[in-house]
This record gives sequence, structure tokens and C-alpha cells, in this order.
Amino acid sequence: MNHASKILIVIAFFITPFIIFPRISYAAGEGFCSDRYVTLVNPVRGRDLWRDKTPIPLKNQYQTIKQKDFSATWLLQYDALVDKGILEEIKKFDEKQEVGVFLEVSERFATDSRVLYPINKTWFDPGVVFLSAYSQSERRKLIDKLFARYKETFGKYPKSTGAWWIDSYSLDYMRDKYGISSALIVADQKTTDNYGVWGQWWGVPYYPSLANILTPANSIDSKQDVLILQWAQRDPLRAFGETLNKSNFSLQANDYLRQNLDTNYFKKLIDVYLSCNQKIGQITVGLETGIESVGNITEYEKQLEVLKNYTNLKTLTMSDFSSKYSKIYPPISTVEVSLGDSKWVMSEKGRENKKFGESIIYNNKEGFSDYFIADKSSFLNRVLEEESIKAELKEYFPWYLLIILVFGVYALLKRKVKLWIFALAFLFASFGLILKSHYLYGWKVFYGPTIESLEIWQIILTIAVFISFFAIYNLKKIDQKLKDLFIVILPLSFGMDLIIYSLRYSYISGFYYLGIALDSLRFIGVIFSKNLEIKFLNLDLPAYQAAALLRLDSNKLYGDSIFSLVINPLLHILIAVFIFLLLINLPSKLKKGFFIILTILFSIFILGLINSDPRVVIPNI
Repeated sequence: MNHASKILIVIAFFITPFIIFPRISYAAGEGFCSDRYVTLVNPVRGRDLWRDKTPIPLKNQYQTIKQKDFSATWLLQYDALVDKGILEEIKKFDEKQEVGVFLEVSERFATDSRVLYPINKTWFDPGVVFLSAYSQSERRKLIDKLFARYKETFGKYPKSTGAWWIDSYSLDYMRDKYGISSALIVADQKTTDNYGVWGQWWGVPYYPSLANILTPANSIDSKQDVLILQWAQRDPLRAFGETLNKSNFSLQANDYLRQNLDTNYFKKLIDVYLSCNQKIGQITVGLETGIESVGNITEYEKQLEVLKNYTNLKTLTMSDFSSKYSKIYPPISTVEVSLGDSKWVMSEKGRENKKFGESIIYNNKEGFSDYFIADKSSFLNRVLEEESIKAELKEYFPWYLLIILVFGVYALLKRKVKLWIFALAFLFASFGLILKSHYLYGWKVFYGPTIESLEIWQIILTIAVFISFFAIYNLKKIDQKLKDLFIVILPLSFGMDLIIYSLRYSYISGFYYLGIALDSLRFIGVIFSKNLEIKFLNLDLPAYQAAALLRLDSNKLYGDSIFSLVINPLLHILIAVFIFLLLINLPSKLKKGFFIILTILFSIFILGLINSDPRVVIPNI
């Protein structure tokens, strides 16, 4: 055997295992895929929370980015959005910078949105700062106010949003109404800052399901077309677990510096996320302007220098990256990703890490309770449990609608359509909260009382109301005009509720308050002292005063089954009788005016019922 043959045998010995068991690995900063992206994101809160309250931190951060010719997304919290000094600097930014919104709630934000801001809690408490701490209607007010202010300032709606937690109801609302394309939430952490978020894809972008922002969608029908990016992507090995400092093993400069690590650690971590184990690699890098940016700007500059010299790495804003991602992973595509040698394997079906013995199976039809009701607790617990078998969810169908349709056909044949309309109005006015109740995303959602056999009760109430109205109409011993009048008054009597539930009373600082509330803050009425000093008021009360005013608790009343099913409808029948007796003796002009007022009040009452919030949810199992 000659020398050349020996060399060929040695080469064959070394390369044969790689031919039989191929495996591609990349050295740091290198690789064959070209789709590698960094998204620079900088949340900007109001300056009252900044360490340096001058515009200098904002200027320094922008200049650091501009020097590298990078794109970045700046997420403005409401207090920053109304700060003329901050806006003056933001409007000097070049065209590579994107401005989005940061969804944290402050007292000013809540007040301007006509929403009560909880008192006696720190600004970062989960029961204050996140949209999930408020009812669905309050979330809509907050979002509408924020987006309206943004459009007023920049002439368009934002495409990118962020907060350390965004509930799925708010996410769906922002996508449907304002067309957002990307959202930023915090990467997995179990205890940091009292925010427990766990179970999403580990540090990797994904499209969430409609039901749950942490659950990647597994079909086009369940998919929310908003790309989720993650703040402070964690070390896939060292950040796993519940210990408080685990989350400090992240891409954030302020995090890893606390662990006595440096830029070399940052380099190693970005290599993991940009390793080209999937079609596209992405990292999110940033600092909270005026807070973490003060004292960490030098390390931030080092990070950007590393990124500038990284092979095949492009910078894109949040919305631009979302657009790029959608072309690589279209809506009907199946995605499976992994992270280097960390043992993380993730797909729409679940995520698994055999090294840590964790396996989470995703169910895109299950959400968290905060989709429906406010979470006022001071610990955010949004953890996807490890379950090998998911409970079968009960299906819901509004059978009562078929009953309404049947009576509608009957009324049409008997030429009693007006009677059907007023019966329908009474049905929804009296039992609308029960009829609105349903099952969704793994929960039984109740707007009124919590009752078993929901669909059966909905059918019974529907039949009972229509039969009662037709029976009243067919009474022969009563004059037809009087019957017509009473049937009209029955549903309109619910307009009086609008006044009753708006009444407010309290005794504050030596004065009695008596009047009505037009919304959460606006009070119209009188205040008087024991010395009979009387003043007329029409003003917004501070949140603590508005919350202290006594009122009839409609939420508690409608949560009681006896009240909702029996007392409330009977009470309104008595009110209708009283109004009926009052009207029959009034002159026609006064009668007409009274009907107009009642109709207006009833319309507002029905509109409020339609927009009412869920009262309570229980697991649908």
C-alpha cells in the first residue's frame, strides 16, 4: 500500500461517521443561513420613573444606535406619549426607527381613559400595571385612548406593542381593531418581579392562538396573526427553574452583569439563538430607557459592537421582522424549532426538554381566566401546566336562539310581530346576562348568576317569556289598547335601572355626597354639610373618592340566582304596573314625552347590557 492510499484510508475513516450520521454545527457568529435578525427594542416609560429625568438617557441610547446605523423600535408608554420633551426627541429620530406603544397602565393613563386606578399599590404591581388587571370594557377604553393619542401624535396607528404581560383578550382586540402585527412579552420566568410567565416557546418567535398568548397556534383557524417576540431571552440551560436569579441569565445587559458576567457571555448566548437550527434566527436586545439604560449604556454599546460585527446579521424593527417572518412561515405552515444543543424542541403541539424532564402539551382551545375577568392579584401566575392528557371541554350552543326564531315565525304567521319584538326586548332586558353566558376557551363564562345546566335554563326562560306575552295579549276581559300599552311598558321599565344603579352617596370630610355617576369618575349632584351648606357639583372625582362612593352593587345582585331569575323580573313587572297607572291619566303630550324618555333610557340600558363584562368564570370540565 503506497503513501497516498494510506492517506485516503485515514480521511475515509474520519468522514464516514459524518456521511452516515450527518450533523451540522456552526462556530460562533458563522453559518450558512442568511435569515438572522436582531430586533432592538427600547421601552420608554414616563420620566417620573427615570433615574435621570432629563432627556439625556433617551439621547444617549439613540446616538448609540445611530452610530451603528441600526434600526430600532421604541415602545412609548402613555405617560411618555404625552410628554412633550420626550416627543421632541423622538421626532428627531431617523427613518430607521419605529415607534410603538408600551401597554403599562399608570394613574394618568387610567384617569385619562375614564378608568378607576387601584389605590395603595406600587406602580409595577401586576394588579395595577397590566391590562389584565382591568375588566374587558376597561381594557377597551385604555387601548382606545392609547391608540387614539398615538394617532393624534404620529398620524397613524402603531404596528408594534409590548408589555411584560399582554392578555389574549387585549391582543385580539388590538389586532382586530387596530391591525397590530407584532407584540413583545417577557420571556419565561417563574418568579421575577412577581411576574410568573412559563410555557411559551423558549425564546423563539411564534404566532399565538386566539385563546392563549403563550400557546403557539396549530391551525389557521386558531391563529392570531400577531408575531410574539420575547424580552430578555433566557439562557436555555442556566435560566431554567424557579430560583429568583435564574432569569438574570439572559441577553439583557443589566441581567447578566448582576451575575458578574460580561460581553463574552452575551456572545455565547446570541450564538445559541442564531445557530440556524431553524429557518430563521432572531434575538431581541434593548434597555428600558431612563431606568436600566442609566448605568448600563457602556455595556449596551459593547453589545451593539458585537452585533455590528456578527456574520449575516440584519437589524429590523418589530413590525419589519414580523413581515419577514410571515414570508418564511406562512399561516398554514408547520413549524418545529430547536435551540442548539440545549435539548429544547418546540412545535405547535408542545415543547419539550429531556435534559430537565419537562414536557408541555399545547391546547390552543384553552386560555387563562384573565381573558374574561380582571386579575387584581399581586402575583401574575401565567404558567402552562405539564399535562399529558387534556380534559375534554364541554361544547356550547345557544339553543335559545332557535326558540326565538320559532316564536318569530309563529308571530309572523299570526301577524303579531310587534308583540314578538316587545317580548324579545323584555327577554333580553330581564335575562340578558344569563343569555350572554357561554363556554369558551376552557371556561364557563357567566355574566349573571352562576347556574348549572346553562343551555336548559336559557331555553326555559325564553319559552316562559314568549308564552307569558302571548298569554297577556290574548286576555279577552281587558281592553286591547290597555294591553298594548302594558306590553310596551314592560320592557321599557328596565330603563329605570339606569338611574337606580347610577345613584351615589357617601360622607367624606364632613360633607354628604348625593348624586349620580356618569362614568367611573364623573359625579353630578350635591354636597351638603350638617350646617346645611349646599353646593352643586359636576366634576371628576379623584379615583380614591370615586371608589369610596356608596352604590347599589349590581354585580352582586345579578350574581344571585334568586334575584336574577325571580325577584328582578317580578320587580320590573310591578314597576311597569306603576308606570302604566301613571300614564293612563296623563295628557297625550306628557305621555308621549314620558315614552321618549323611557325609550332613551331603555336603549342606553340595553347598550350597557350588550357591552357588559363577564362576572365570573369557572373551569369548563
